[in-house]
Amino acid sequence: MANYNLSLNKKIISGQMLNKLCHLWEETAKKQGDEFMFITQHNFSKAKKIAIKNTSFHNFRLIINPEFQALLLIEKEINDFYSQVNISFSTQEILFFYHQIKPFFSLQCNKKIQSYINKISPENNSYGEKFIVQVLEIFSNPLDLKERGKSAIDNDSPIENILQNRIKQEEILHTLTQKIQDNLDLKPIIQSTLDQVQNLLQIDRLLVYQIKVPCQKNGEQKLVDTVTYETKASEKISSLLNLREDDCFKDINYDHQYPEDFILIVDDVDNCNLDSYLIEVMEKLKVKAKIALPIVVKHRTWALLIAHQCENVRQWHDNEIKFLKHISEYLAVAVYQYDYYQQLEQQKKALEKQVENKAKQLQDALILAEVAQQSKSEFLGSISHELRTPLTCIIGLSGTLLHWSKDGTNNILTPEKQTRYLKIIQDNGRKLLQLINNILDFTEIESGKYLLNIEEVSLKNISQMVLLYGLEIARNKGVMVQMDYQVEEDGDLFYADGERLYQILLNLTDNAIKFTGAGGEVTLRIWREGNQGVFQVEDTGIGICEEQLPLLFTKFQQLENYRTRTNPGTGLGLALTKHLVELHGGIIEVESLVDKGSSFTVYLPNSDSSSLIRQQERSNSLATQETNKTVVVICEDDEIGTFLCELLTAADYQVIWLLDVTDAVSKIEVINPRVIILEQNQSVSMSLAMEIKALTNPDVYLMIIRDEISGQDWAQLSSFGVDEYLLKPLQPRILLKKINKVMG
Repeated sequence: MANYNLSLNKKIISGQMLNKLCHLWEETAKKQGDEFMFITQHNFSKAKKIAIKNTSFHNFRLIINPEFQALLLIEKEINDFYSQVNISFSTQEILFFYHQIKPFFSLQCNKKIQSYINKISPENNSYGEKFIVQVLEIFSNPLDLKERGKSAIDNDSPIENILQNRIKQEEILHTLTQKIQDNLDLKPIIQSTLDQVQNLLQIDRLLVYQIKVPCQKNGEQKLVDTVTYETKASEKISSLLNLREDDCFKDINYDHQYPEDFILIVDDVDNCNLDSYLIEVMEKLKVKAKIALPIVVKHRTWALLIAHQCENVRQWHDNEIKFLKHISEYLAVAVYQYDYYQQLEQQKKALEKQVENKAKQLQDALILAEVAQQSKSEFLGSISHELRTPLTCIIGLSGTLLHWSKDGTNNILTPEKQTRYLKIIQDNGRKLLQLINNILDFTEIESGKYLLNIEEVSLKNISQMVLLYGLEIARNKGVMVQMDYQVEEDGDLFYADGERLYQILLNLTDNAIKFTGAGGEVTLRIWREGNQGVFQVEDTGIGICEEQLPLLFTKFQQLENYRTRTNPGTGLGLALTKHLVELHGGIIEVESLVDKGSSFTVYLPNSDSSSLIRQQERSNSLATQETNKTVVVICEDDEIGTFLCELLTAADYQVIWLLDVTDAVSKIEVINPRVIILEQNQSVSMSLAMEIKALTNPDVYLMIIRDEISGQDWAQLSSFGVDEYLLKPLQPRILLKKINKVMG
């Protein structure tokens, strides 16, 4: 055989074509018996098969004969439908390939292969030519098109002529392959390919007629069939770009279907067996001859590749038809690759957005942590300052009294001075006790351990005690404290926690005196509005600016820095007051103007004896109930699944999201949830809902998510065991209301 240097490199072929080539290699070696040595990756040594798995030559077919050699290398599988292969009949290339894979064979196998290689002869062999012709026929006839006349590949033609006729077509296919591998944009790939094919085959007009393209029509989104790509031989030929289906079949009820094996070949419009309306359309478009081939993407006709001859009739040769079929298959790969790449880009953008959101959440968490750390530092500094001042006074004055009491004869302290020192020690001790009590009370209240002792109390007695305290601490500051008691005698008795009501008014009065200068006034007002009591403390002090009002009731928050402020405090007084008011079921409001003063108003409901419920008893009752708060979400939609997880997690439910619908039932039995939310899309049938209700705990509550639902639909759903439904788009308020109702 002549040493042919024919090689077909990086060819993208369909699975059907690949099967035919593999069968040709195997059958050829099988028929010739011992004269042909047939080698595949299965001949590798078992110990070395793993090492070659990820190499570029892990799948091949090789024939070695002293006068004929042929290599089929499946370089890579692009997807389930297409593969990239290399074919070579060059002795030099085949020997080079053998030396690459030689280390993976056993010693005995290499000896046998080498014995065949040593006998290679450059003499002619007619069988080699026959084999190459068979290979080219497979490439030229991927879908077994019926012969329409004299084939371009003739067994009587020398192989050199056959290769020469194919070289330009191979160049176009090779260029298209490279563009597909480079992941270029789809539009330039299709347009440049059409230009090259039209120029090579001298076609008057070559176009792509795309099926079901989204388009705006009369203000509505519709799917239409239209020409999206076109190339012409000259400007004289009319353009069909953007021509739509309804432009051609306006008055004809034409429900067309294009199966995967659809093909239309017309040599002469005036002499063909087409339907009359199709002939009419072709005449209208001035088409004399025509070829239409499908571009099939994932078993669906994506478009038609159509060639028009407009100037005169034309007999289409088999090699032209088969070449156009190749082009349609390669374009199908390009479309598939582009769509897949676009999906990856969308997923990438979605992931980047999620990462960006998570980064922002992390940044917000860091800011909150810094604020919390700053608040902690402020609190420690404040509490240290508040403890140190009275303790210094107590220790200093008590030490002075102790020193001079040792020797009564030399005591220079008068009884009045000793009394004054003891009074100061007592006042500072009370301040320390109040400070410590505030911290302990706030801790208990915030942790939910505190009990309100609701009883019948006298509003007048409590207000008078607060007034006496206020008069005592305001005397040294020169602040006037007064009370405006507006409650009738029959409304004096009030149901509340007397000790905590006294503490509320005391904190507000103390705070008002603290921020009111000498000569100012503090007024305590009390009145009744229906079944609630209203308590107001008004001062003429320094006031609070509007920007700082939201910080008033924040724990450990002082509007002045503890190092520079002139008014003492830990920042717990108002926060504790707000908690005590809310424990009673009341509210607290504040109004303030800078340099004018502030007014704090508390509204407390009057609870009669028949409705007294202790807060702690209710908390203990809820705590003893072992509530199952697990919710399972079965959903394939990322957006809906993420929305449900975030919303229910924020509502303090334990959420488990199952993406795999088919495996959901087995997992649900292990999880044992209280509520199951099932998104019913196309892939989820009602049989799954029936299976869930049949296998799970009878107490499990099943909710279905649907786009819409009718009365008949709901009757059917109920019969299948569905307990509730949700409609898209999901409404957070409605969803939480239904979930909370189930959870009790």
